[in-house]
Amino acid sequence: MTAKIIPFDYEGQPVRFNADGWLHATEIAERFDKRPNDWLSLPSTIEYLEALNRRTVTGLSGNAWSMTKRGGKNQGTWLHPRLAVAFARWLSVDFSVWCDEQIDALLRGESKPWASARREAAIGHKAVCDAIALNCEAQGKTAKPHHFINEARLINQVITGSFAGRDRNQLNAAELELVTLAELRDTALIGTGMVYAERKVNLLRYVRELQSKHQRRIAA
Repeated sequence: MTAKIIPFDYEGQPVRFNADGWLHATEIAERFDKRPNDWLSLPSTIEYLEALNRRTVTGLSGNAWSMTKRGGKNQGTWLHPRLAVAFARWLSVDFSVWCDEQIDALLRGESKPWASARREAAIGHKAVCDAIALNCEAQGKTAKPHHFINEARLINQVITGSFAGRDRNQLNAAELELVTLAELRDTALIGTGMVYAERKVNLLRYVRELQSKHQRRIAA
């Protein structure tokens, strides 16, 4: 295991992949009171490995889809990205969806740790809240909870089209980055005194530009 180890965060717990998308299966399985070897020994897993071998030019043996590192902080069983999601589904359906997103980001070169993206989004949210409070204060008013809630929903609306809350712990690093950029833009717009309706139009245009650039980068 020579590739760089990249830590992610799933529901407050670290999950490790390497830069090639291999999952540290032993580490995460322990949190579900399971073992990788139990999954690897299942008839359905063996059948899946046989199918993979038939369809893979390199003709890897079953053991080549997993590897065990002994000694050191990265010891344990690691699974190839072609197996990681199937293994994650055995552990938890929700975890498998999250795992698929992280592997996709890694293989696309978007390897920013989730925990870092989550912290940045939290900072962006705090900046928006501070801007709202200062704006209300300048008008001789006191900011109310609904001011902060509606602004957070505005950010979600210009990104998803839905004026509703989102559980940020369920967003991947790329989604969190988009939220952060929108929040920072919103903070600047509030500082200029721009009214809500105008901010919505401006933010919507800004987010569409960011999403368009992202799609062009993927297609390149």
